[in-house]
Amino acid sequence: MNTMIVTTPIRPIPTPFPPIGSLSLIRYLKMHGEPDVEFFDIDGNRPSYDEVLAHILERKPRVLGISAVVSTAYAYTKRLSSDVKKHLPETLVVCGGNLAASAEILLKRTGIDLCVSGEGEKTFLNIVRRSHKTTEPTAYSDIPGIVLFDRNGYLVNTGYEEQLPAEEVYDFDWADLERASDIGVFVLPGVVDGMPSDSFRDDPRAYEPERADKTQITIPAAKGCVAKCTFCHRFTKGIRYIPVDIVIERLKHVIDRYNVGFVDIADENFGTSRKWLREFCAKIKPLDVLWKVGGMRVNCVDPEIIALMKDAGCSSIIYGMETGSEKMLQVMEKKVALRDNYNAMRWTVEAGLRTIIQLVVGMPGETPETIRETADFAKFGLSISPSQCPTDLSINYAQALPGTPLYEFARHQGLIGAGVDGEEAYLLRISDTNAHDESNTLNFTPYPTLLCQAWRPMIQLETFMAYQKKFGRAHYRRMVLERSNYFERDKSDSGYFANPKRLVDRSATTDTIHQRRETLTVGDDEAYPTFWSLIRNMQVGMAIICYPEMFARIRWVLVPLIVLRNLRYRGATKTARLAWEALTFLVGNPLRRRLNLEGRSLRKVVTDLEVLAGDPPEMGSLRRGR
Repeated sequence: MNTMIVTTPIRPIPTPFPPIGSLSLIRYLKMHGEPDVEFFDIDGNRPSYDEVLAHILERKPRVLGISAVVSTAYAYTKRLSSDVKKHLPETLVVCGGNLAASAEILLKRTGIDLCVSGEGEKTFLNIVRRSHKTTEPTAYSDIPGIVLFDRNGYLVNTGYEEQLPAEEVYDFDWADLERASDIGVFVLPGVVDGMPSDSFRDDPRAYEPERADKTQITIPAAKGCVAKCTFCHRFTKGIRYIPVDIVIERLKHVIDRYNVGFVDIADENFGTSRKWLREFCAKIKPLDVLWKVGGMRVNCVDPEIIALMKDAGCSSIIYGMETGSEKMLQVMEKKVALRDNYNAMRWTVEAGLRTIIQLVVGMPGETPETIRETADFAKFGLSISPSQCPTDLSINYAQALPGTPLYEFARHQGLIGAGVDGEEAYLLRISDTNAHDESNTLNFTPYPTLLCQAWRPMIQLETFMAYQKKFGRAHYRRMVLERSNYFERDKSDSGYFANPKRLVDRSATTDTIHQRRETLTVGDDEAYPTFWSLIRNMQVGMAIICYPEMFARIRWVLVPLIVLRNLRYRGATKTARLAWEALTFLVGNPLRRRLNLEGRSLRKVVTDLEVLAGDPPEMGSLRRGR
């Protein structure tokens, strides 16, 4: 066969988010005269590695495209590409997705021949067309959007290909997904045992009888973002709103095909254009579907806009708030004011829509004072109404990803080793991890790592106690029980949200991307687990959620618990170093040297730094991102 496109496994279980990047490539190839393409959805189907390799070797594709949408897919991509190249040396192996920001490492240390930078449709089509004549990698150096080695072993970056017009963005065929995967992974029941899914459960409209048999899907309505947060990598420039009539046409197709009644609009940046948003609301309302927004900017809403969205069927709006500190908003380059975070929370909750506070802690410039400000924001945002659940809080640690100012900051500070060896070691370290895992995050602050690891539970405790103080312990426990389905939900980790929401969703923890632990279950006669049963089962996170008042009284116990967690994940030697670091800090308060950001954008700080020795200039555009 000519072309095969494969995904890589991300997050612990397949997500309902369709592999729209791969599907869009396939449709684009077919529409432009390249129909001989197979989609092998490794992420959706989760075959064993041996099965994956055997299938690829049996099919012998001329071109193998690996869609690595996250940089944490490096270990899997290296193994797969290296094994394919070993057995099929004539196959041209191409890597696309965010991992391609590490093109130099991929080209030097794996079986990858070409890295696609930027949007892949036009570039990959040109690659496939050229493959009919040759699969020699050096013969592709005139195609825009590629990073490769020339015949002399020098790195070549051909720049970015022109982006697609908005009307062609994310144009894919659901039939391609049906042929490649279990469609039930992506088309989910909207209501199970009379209970709507999490995003819609607070909306009375979700319980209407005519919605009982409806399904739920995820679709995009735009591509890109108007902002460039300093921890976020992107290959595409700006934002393109898919014309409303095309979005509605695509929606009608899945409504007819799958009986859809619940829609998750998975945009990074929904509705920034007021004109587009008003037209969208007017045209989606007659479809009588309930929908949620997975990403919206806090400075793009007001009570009138939120009311308009709700009237058109919106049930939930999730914002990228990230912090409750004005200083940290500037470091992150969010380009919003702190008052926008407060207003968006208040207006959304008062309108009766569901929202969840998502935070990123531990960025350069983070201090105990900025953490206190973030805790104050979480306390406010999750105690506006008794209808809120106090655990609708997702706290991630800042994760340095290639192509971001945060990654370059880490390199300049020596947190990531120098050269290809150091960068590859880091990529291997973060492979198959999520940003909620503090055991793998870097410490970008001058404060001891053990102190930084206490910031998340501290924010949780402050938030839970504020909720209890305002609405009472009995109500708090009732909300925790309802959100956890009385601790009887048999659900593995989607990896989308971080603690504490992640723990309540699952009532358990997951150790790795490929494993799961039994969910916590209790009998009908003891609907609320006891404190000691949770501690006995090493479910400390759930113990903090269920008994915040206990931990609030004995906050000192968090320190030994954090030490024990590090012993489990890092081992005795590394944990001893962290303990010594914390001890010397407490005794003498010697802050480690770090750049003084003073609330400046991290991008501006990094831009002022000298280029590191050994960095090829051809990697410059990839390191900066777009």
